[in-house]
Amino acid sequence: MITLTGLLVACVVNGDTISSVLHQAAWLVVAITILILVQLIAARCRPARPAGSRFL
Repeated sequence: MITLTGLLVACVVNGDTISSVLHQAAWLVVAITILILVQLIAARCRPARPAGSRFL
């Protein structure tokens, strides 16, 4: 509860609103989700190396 109160006070002091904080958090979640999807797609598209291959 103390952390939530501190967050609210910080938002008021900095002139930010709770909605703008939530808006930024939503964009952060979207960006992280896109990065994870790109990594998964890249891992599936990468050709598998043969077992005896030293180079690559």
